[in-house]
Amino acid sequence: MKKTILLLACIGMLAGCAPKAPQSYYPKAKGTFRIMSYNVGAMHKYIPVLEDNVNMLAEIIKEAQPDVVGLNELDSCNQRHNVNEIELLTQAAGDWNWFYGKTLDYRGGAYGNGIITPKKTKVLSKETIQFRNDIEREDGKRFEDRGMIAVTTGKYILACSHLDHSSEEYIQSQIAEINAWVQKYKGSKIPVFFCGDMNSIPGSDAIKALEEQWEVISNQEDYTTVNSHRTIDFIFHYKDSAPVEVVGGNTLLKLYNADSEKASDHFPIFADVKF
Repeated sequence: MKKTILLLACIGMLAGCAPKAPQSYYPKAKGTFRIMSYNVGAMHKYIPVLEDNVNMLAEIIKEAQPDVVGLNELDSCNQRHNVNEIELLTQAAGDWNWFYGKTLDYRGGAYGNGIITPKKTKVLSKETIQFRNDIEREDGKRFEDRGMIAVTTGKYILACSHLDHSSEEYIQSQIAEINAWVQKYKGSKIPVFFCGDMNSIPGSDAIKALEEQWEVISNQEDYTTVNSHRTIDFIFHYKDSAPVEVVGGNTLLKLYNADSEKASDHFPIFADVKF
């Protein structure tokens, strides 16, 4: 009897010490999978101390409770930030693995996109795609290099990119490459997702071109940029991959433990789905 009472007491103590989900304006329903996309602005837009910016971004991720995150505008060991920003972010957020895809050489280092996954997620492969950059400009200069990173797990595939803003011709060439790349997953038994800063608004020619292969599953009602109040960040699902049920999605305009208007010049967005 004494052993039984002691065992029950121990179980009660363990239950009482179990970590609670952080308070959130956007609670995640049981059984849903949350995809998050965030342009972090090289972690220097409004908060001058990098460590402070990293810690605030980590708090946002903890509060949002995503199952995977696509990230844009990440410095890696350059003269602006001589650190690997995505690595610092995962250390601050805890229990995440990071995957970095360089888009361009920048001030002695790199600049690009990334994806982070919970450490319990088994990532089978990582791919970095560099987009063609051979369109001629009137001034004779080259456009800024752009690219995409993708990770494959046993449950889903996620690609992430930051598209051009300066030329409709160039952005359309990038979209053509994205739409061509995803064809190899036609008929995939796991869902394929794509996210990031598209630098285009709903209904634009760029988004219409993406919608030839992809369906938008993120909320298009809320703006995603802090200053211009434009909706240019999106999460997509590839139409010819395994179907998903879209449960909901939102832009994280309001947070308990961080200020998303200070963390970056973009707001984080998420989409909740069921497989």
